[in-house]
Formats: sequence, C-alpha cells, structure tokens
Amino acid sequence: MNGGMTRRQGLGLLAGAGVAALLSRARPLAAKPVAPCAIAVPLEGVTDRLLAHVPETATYNSVPQSLDGGPLAALMDDYTPAGESAWRAALATEAEALARLDCPTDAAATLHLDIARAIVENGRRSAAIPYGRTNPFGFSGHVPYLVTQIAGPHIDTPAVMLTQQSVSSPAAVETWLDKLEGFDRGFDGVIEKLRADRAAGCRPPAALLQKTLPVLDASLAGDPAAHPLVVSLAERMETAGLAADLREKAVKRAARGIERRLRPAFARLREEIVAMLPDARAEAGVWAQPDGDALYAANVGALGDTTLAPAEVHRMGVDEVARITAQMDRLLRLEGLTRGSVGARMEALGKRPGQQFADSDAGRAALLDYVREAVRRMEARYPEILPEAMIPRQPLEVRRVPVATEEGAPGGYYDGPALDGSRPGTYWINLRDMAAVPRLRLPTLSYHEGVPGHHTQSAIATALGEAPLIIRIASFNAYQEGWGLYAERLAAEMGVYRRDRPGDLGRLQDELFRAVRLVVDTGLHDQHWDRTRAIAYMRDATGVAESRVVAEIERYMAWPGQALGYKLGQLRLLDLRGKLQARKGKRFDRRAFHATVLGNGAMPMALVEREVMRL
Repeated sequence: MNGGMTRRQGLGLLAGAGVAALLSRARPLAAKPVAPCAIAVPLEGVTDRLLAHVPETATYNSVPQSLDGGPLAALMDDYTPAGESAWRAALATEAEALARLDCPTDAAATLHLDIARAIVENGRRSAAIPYGRTNPFGFSGHVPYLVTQIAGPHIDTPAVMLTQQSVSSPAAVETWLDKLEGFDRGFDGVIEKLRADRAAGCRPPAALLQKTLPVLDASLAGDPAAHPLVVSLAERMETAGLAADLREKAVKRAARGIERRLRPAFARLREEIVAMLPDARAEAGVWAQPDGDALYAANVGALGDTTLAPAEVHRMGVDEVARITAQMDRLLRLEGLTRGSVGARMEALGKRPGQQFADSDAGRAALLDYVREAVRRMEARYPEILPEAMIPRQPLEVRRVPVATEEGAPGGYYDGPALDGSRPGTYWINLRDMAAVPRLRLPTLSYHEGVPGHHTQSAIATALGEAPLIIRIASFNAYQEGWGLYAERLAAEMGVYRRDRPGDLGRLQDELFRAVRLVVDTGLHDQHWDRTRAIAYMRDATGVAESRVVAEIERYMAWPGQALGYKLGQLRLLDLRGKLQARKGKRFDRRAFHATVLGNGAMPMALVEREVMRL
C-alpha cells in the first residue's frame, strides 16, 4: 500500500458521500455533521427475503448465498402458480416494510431508499394480472408469456448455469449438479404455470410458440456429453484447477443428468407447447390478452420510465425516425448512394467490399477479433469519459452467442460481472447470419454493449463499495438501455468516426433502429398492428437484414414495452446534459455529469434528474 485510496474505497466514498459533492464545487460544511441513518441492515433483510423467491437472479448476480455451493445456487425459481403468488405477496410485504423506513437527514440513505422502493413498485404495477411472470430485478418487466423463443426457464435457467453459476469448488460443482438433477420437478412447475395461464385466458401468439420449438429441439438432440452445459462445466472446472478425478465424475454425472432429467423435462415442455398451438392467437400484440392494455400500460411506465401515453410515444418515434433518416440521407449521398430508400441504401452499403466478414469459422473469428480491438481502443480513452477513481477495472469478454440459442436471441447483449469480481462482464454477439453484421455496424454495437456502455455502467454499479446489495443489482430498463444508446452517441462526439463515414452511418442506423422501436412496439401493443406490418415497417425504414428484423419484432411481441427504454432513456439523458451545460456554461464538466449519472447505480430517471440538478 502506498497510503493512497484503493479504487474500491474510492467508489465507496463516491457512493456514500455523493458523487455530485465530490466532483463539483464543494458545498459549505454543516456546522454539525449528521450521523448516517442505519438503514443498511433493514435493506439487506428486504433484499434477502426477495431473492429467496428468485434464486436464479441471486445466482446470476453472484450474491454471497449463491457462491461456493450456497443454498440459492441449487434452486430454480419456483414457476408454479403458488410460487408466483408467493413472489407477488412478498413484493407487497416488502413494499410495506420499505414504506416504514425513513431517513430525512441522510441524502445517500434517502436515495437508496427511493431506489429500493422504485424497484419493488415496478414489480407490483400489474400484480392484479395473474398470467405471466414479473421480476423487477430484470429488464423485461411483466412478461406475459412464460415460455418463448427468446426467454423463459428453458433458456434462462441453462444460461445461468452455462456461464454465471460458479463451479470453482467441489461444493459448487455438487450444487450445480443437484440443480440439473432437479430439472424434472422444476419444469413440471413450469408446465403447471402454463396451464394456469391458459385457464386465465392467456393464449400466446402462435408465431412465438412455433419459434420456441426449435430452441427446445436443440437441447433434445445429440450426444448428452456434447451438450453445451456439460462442455461448459468441464471447461470451467478445468479453468478453476479442480482435480481430474472430480472433473471426470462430474462430467459423467452431468451427461446422465442431461439424458435422464433435462431432456425428459424439455420433451414434456415441448409437448405442452405443441398442445397450445391450436388455441394460440394470431394477434401479435398483448392488447389481445385479458387486461392486455393494463399490462402494457404498466410496462410502459416501468420499462419506458415515462408518463407519456403509448400514442404520444408512437408520435415521438415517428418524429425521431424522420430526423435520423434525413441525417443519414445526407451522409449516404456523400457516399455516392443517392437512389432508393435510406434502408435500401444502407443495405447496399453493408454489402460493399470490405464490409462483410466471411460466413465461416475463420470469418467469425476475424469478426470477434475486430470487435475486441474496438473495445480495447475505447478502454484506452476512459480518462476522457470518467474521473480516474471511477474507471472500471473489471475485464470484458467478447463471446459468440451460443449456437443453441442464437436463432431467437438479439443481435448483441451483455451479462454483467460478478459482485465478487470472480466473473468478468460478457458482451455477446449473435453470428447466426453474417450478412446481418457488416463491419459498419460493429463499432457502435461494441460501444453500446461494452465500453462506454453497459459494461462501464454495470462494472461501476457492482463496485459501489458499501452500497446495499439491492442498489448494486438494481435494474431500470430506461436508465440502463438509455445509457447504452447515449454511449453510442458519446463515442461519435469523441470523434471515433471522423475518418469512418460508413461507421457513423452504422451508428445512425442503430439509433434509427431504436427510434423505429418506439413506433413498432406501440404499434404492436397499442395500435393493433399485426406482425407482418411491423416487420415490413422496420425492414423498410432501417435496411437491416430480414433475419434480424424478424427476430427483433418477435422479441417485442414477447417483451411488451422493453424496447421503449432505449430511445426514451437516451433522450432524457441528453436533455439533462443540455440543461446542466446551459446552467454551468464554461464550468460544465462532461466527466462530472457521467460520474453523477453512473455513480449511484441504476435508478429511475426522475432520481437521475434530481441528482444531476444538484451539481
């Protein structure tokens, strides 16, 4: 030690004392310091009681009770109707517990309480609607359909076990295997919930059920020893340095678990999905489900973090599409592309020599190398973005989306690092269709998912020193996705596209994509658009490959309202920055703004504004 402050101590100080006070002009000290409120223990109690109902959220975040064979790591979430009812009752109980806490003399504690209350409130907005699944620690709000092509226990549970759940000790491996061997009971609970949802009148869209079948089929075929779960277990145990005989026994037991537990459970689930198809809905929007308008309104509030009505969001999207399209048209003309729609011209630009990576293993490896280099270059520019004390040291891995789940997965997404630093952040990129990922799209995707986007925000949040656990794992869709889209624009403002006009067009195409989301999400769920109309609108407006557009539209069908957070959050952040810059003038410090936005973890945009306006 050199007598200086460690990074974790620095982040803890930033969180506890308030980044605004540290990074702007110091305020006069109060005559008598006020002791901090003792809310840490009550908040930890609230968090522990809630996570007991969603153990896979705990395991995903590597909370202490899930590490080294901890009890939460052994469990699937309880998807039964009784389990869902108990979960919703727990949210109501903890809302009452939080309402009884008060801390008017401690600004940091007050902020933490406000964030915790907002998390629980988001989980209760649509509590009266019995079907589907709600989890305010996630980013998809109240999901009306438990099993789809993009999410659900058949995808999420194996995904946690594949990369997030620790297998670094004999006890952890034993717990991992116990969880796998519990799939028969766990997935019987999933089927029970699907039947209860049908009894409540919920009939998922046929397109989503049909796309779910290949996802299940991917786990039902092939040698059990070659299943991704078994391969991952073997690789991660070896990396952890576990004994060879333990690894050999564990791999054999895991292969038996695939054959005897996972596959029979998935086969039963597949039969249930097939049985649901004759009654499945043709309508794409959640409006067609019982109380669908109310569910969508709740998700718009929670995931879009807005009081705007869906019709107003739709109009905003149309205006943003027009603005960005005009900007792209000017740049495309400079590229010599003057004829056809912006979407058609972007498609042509993406097919130019040098823009496509080969549709081969070598081509995919070259693409991943290109993306990793883009991340490294931006990491080198962290001092332009953040104060030194807040620059993340958590590593970022860039990996291909697993082949077994790539068909329904988005083009790119991010998984955060473990709270204890044992697992890096991971930026996943979907390489199912190489034509859909031209070179011009990759820099901005990397700035969104990686640096300075999701990885930067998530790494800072998980390292918030003494902040309560509920703050470090908080999820607010408009904040997080809004920051990701803000980060794309920030990279452009930093000059990364000064000599790369196609790359800048790729950035604008992605921003246009997010503006189009405002139009098609509200179109599907509020204005009764059908799936075909939504696909055609997005394809024609953006010029993005058809395979990606279809996957995206079906994602919005499965997650009503989630796609609104990107543009709504970005616009709110840009508005806040503009207001602060106008007030500060030459004293405006972009790094201080970023520190204030990121330095307290994820939160509702109203709280972000409150903190920014204190600068």
